[in-house]
Amino acid sequence: MNHPTDENAGRRTPYRRTGLLPADAPAALAEITSRVVGNPDNAAVLRLITEVGTGLLGARGVGVLLKDPRGEPAVVAASDESTQFVELLRTDLRQGPCVDCIATAAVVAVPDLTLERDRWPGFAPAALEAGYQAVVAVPLRLDGEAVGGFTLLFAAPTEPQPWQLALAQVVSDLAVLALVQETGPRRADRLFEATLATLNDRIQHSQAVGMVAGALGTDPDTARALVSGYAVRHARPLRDVACALTDRTLDPADLAG
Repeated sequence: MNHPTDENAGRRTPYRRTGLLPADAPAALAEITSRVVGNPDNAAVLRLITEVGTGLLGARGVGVLLKDPRGEPAVVAASDESTQFVELLRTDLRQGPCVDCIATAAVVAVPDLTLERDRWPGFAPAALEAGYQAVVAVPLRLDGEAVGGFTLLFAAPTEPQPWQLALAQVVSDLAVLALVQETGPRRADRLFEATLATLNDRIQHSQAVGMVAGALGTDPDTARALVSGYAVRHARPLRDVACALTDRTLDPADLAG
């Protein structure tokens, strides 16, 4: 973890500390566990990760990457459009905290991204331009290896607290468990299959969000929230709602209810 020098400390914005473990953390963990047992929808699991990141963990943006069958990291979830841009950028550049996190299977915490321009000359300036000043990347691990990364992006210099890092790792481990509910040598293959299915679902979901945004004259983030909200209210898998929108059996106007 990097810290500013004493010389910089007098001039820079102080790191934001996020305090003690929230009182609602046990309830949140209980909800996470209840939603990942059984046979959960992959999209719902990934949506849950982003909700925990932006809610309980206090991040402004959240992204999730998983390795595809070629071993390359691919974006499978993002909390908003700007976060998706940053995640896509890091996969294209093959640099950034989450890329390093996956390569080392270890947490990469960057309290002040302005101090890391030389470390990630392509990623750091673009992330700062998008409004993010601190990053925490937590590995998604399977059988001791990193198969993806869970990234928390903060709008101000932020030093993560131990409870945040621990909770982020617990959420990451539970997500992998939910995505790969199988034991034995087929576990890695199952994760690759889940990743491909999730990427296909993500493409259809993006198409559905675009259709809703165009039909209702709203922005993509609002359209995405409407689609997700409809799925939650009606207890339907997100992929089913996206499919219904793209094949026009569901009217975008019905989402606003």
